Amino acid sequence: MLRVVFTYQEYGYVSHYTPTHKTKGVEHASERREREMSAQLDRRSFLKGAALTGAATVATGLIGCSTSGSSNASDNAEGTAESGYLTADKVLDTKWEFEIPPATIDDSEIAETIEADIVVIGAGVSGLTCAASAIEAGADVRLFAASKTPVTRGGSNNGVNTKVQQRLGIEYTPESIKGRIKQELAHNGGRVDASKWWRWIDSSHTAMDWVIDLMEGAGYETTVEVAYQDADGAYSQVPASHNWIGGTVTFGAFMGESLLASQLESQITKGGGTIDYQVVAQYLIKDGDRVTGVVAQKADGSYVKYMGKTAVVMATGDFSQNREMMTKYCPEVLDLLTFPAVNYDAQFAFGGLFPGDGQKMGLWAGAAWQKVYPNAPMIDMLGPAPYNQSIGNHCGINLNKNGERFMNEDTLCSYGAYFALQQPEKTVYTVWDTAYASFYPEWESFGCTLPSDNGPKPATPEETLATWQASATSGTFVTGDTVADVLKQLDGLDASTAATTIERYNGYVDAGLDEEYHKNAAHLAPIKTGPFFGCKATVNASANFLCVTGGLRTSKYMEVCDEDDTPIPGLYNIGVMVGDTYANIYTFSICGQNLGMNCITFGYLLGKQLATGKVVG
Repeated sequence: MLRVVFTYQEYGYVSHYTPTHKTKGVEHASERREREMSAQLDRRSFLKGAALTGAATVATGLIGCSTSGSSNASDNAEGTAESGYLTADKVLDTKWEFEIPPATIDDSEIAETIEADIVVIGAGVSGLTCAASAIEAGADVRLFAASKTPVTRGGSNNGVNTKVQQRLGIEYTPESIKGRIKQELAHNGGRVDASKWWRWIDSSHTAMDWVIDLMEGAGYETTVEVAYQDADGAYSQVPASHNWIGGTVTFGAFMGESLLASQLESQITKGGGTIDYQVVAQYLIKDGDRVTGVVAQKADGSYVKYMGKTAVVMATGDFSQNREMMTKYCPEVLDLLTFPAVNYDAQFAFGGLFPGDGQKMGLWAGAAWQKVYPNAPMIDMLGPAPYNQSIGNHCGINLNKNGERFMNEDTLCSYGAYFALQQPEKTVYTVWDTAYASFYPEWESFGCTLPSDNGPKPATPEETLATWQASATSGTFVTGDTVADVLKQLDGLDASTAATTIERYNGYVDAGLDEEYHKNAAHLAPIKTGPFFGCKATVNASANFLCVTGGLRTSKYMEVCDEDDTPIPGLYNIGVMVGDTYANIYTFSICGQNLGMNCITFGYLLGKQLATGKVVG
């Protein structure tokens, strides 16, 4: 018998609708699902599937399923498949495992039914913001989450024309940045839903000011990260990424979101709302075309039904820990990922986050996938080589393993990562000299803020050099009295070609003109004064991959839509899973935009909309 759950268990993930606690004498949903699907597979289909290669199995999901075929299929299509090759017909006609809904739970197995005006699934910042906003507007809200506590990561929340920006004298209004937004939409290839971006631009101050009042009322301080300034003007920004600090949290960009989640959780409970933790959503309930509720499973294995009179809001995060979904929707990064067991309590973690619970439930309920393909991943390469601006790439020489330059190094950490991904072994080597520490008057790091006396502070040249020396001692960097001494220590690098490349680069520095990649002269630093330093870095999941963006087709009012772009009544989603927001890659150019837009602004606006029946913003 072909077991349809093998692709999940093989990589340490048991599908979310597989019971973790088995009740004696009761056939659970996953067991019924396996039995019913197995009955659909005939022996011939199974034998064909078994003949395919492992790669083919990954590419088509349930490759053993019989397909309907196509009227224009070639006469030898069947023979080709039996020989171990994929065909277009087989790829297009075969369903993926995650697209097939589980068997429903019999009412006799439902231990409890909970009713509320609004049911919110997920206790990240987006779900918490939506619930707190709706409760404040008078709605009865029930939130449940698979995690044990609120889940957060980072702390950068981008907002436009907020009271804190005004307090700091930062001019950042919709009118002042319209050209920059047009440029960002162009970076996304013009393939995203621009209406979401402009709704965020026009409304973020309302949501962000609400959060600022909440946080400052609790005694926390709001800071704004310094903005990236591009020597050529391409990526230059205005300070707009808001953090919160206080208590033991002094690095708001890295940990400030945990403070916000704690305050939102408190706001919900003080307002009469209830949060149920360690409850995993299984599938949505529909009455005709309308989504009316969701079946979920508690940690003890029992089932509970949550019924939303007004709406069900999904805020369940990304799908980067679902190998099949990543294979279909974001295949370009598959070779970076390892797919360990899903941890719903993961906080700031690289390497992937969640299994796509909400995306799958939406598909089973008739939702369409977003129009943008593939889904945009979040990848950066912030260090370990020194960088002189927050979210910046190392602006000195960058080499591949062949010893060749491959880019204009003056760029963002995200673009630096993608340039590196195109190189042999996804590896970049950097070499610089002692004098480089004094090439810039100060060295900003990620998280430097305004006011400048809060959070990480820019480093002086002396402090920067001391950090390099310490990194050389620890083994993060290599060092030597000559360039040749450094090059021979960089494992895998063609030292001879690298030496020639560095000599040619120094010629560009002397001439004040980069003849290869035309890097701005402001970043043409010589590599001539010893001791010298070097570093090797390879793009990988554990250090560079954060998550994947998007999922279900979503209107600018956060309605989940079908293939005709028609909203499915009663169903909404928010947070990183909102579809058609980003294309190509998440650029980090507008630092903290996902948290500021999809989580805070859209979460706040949706909460008010569902509570009052009126669109806000």
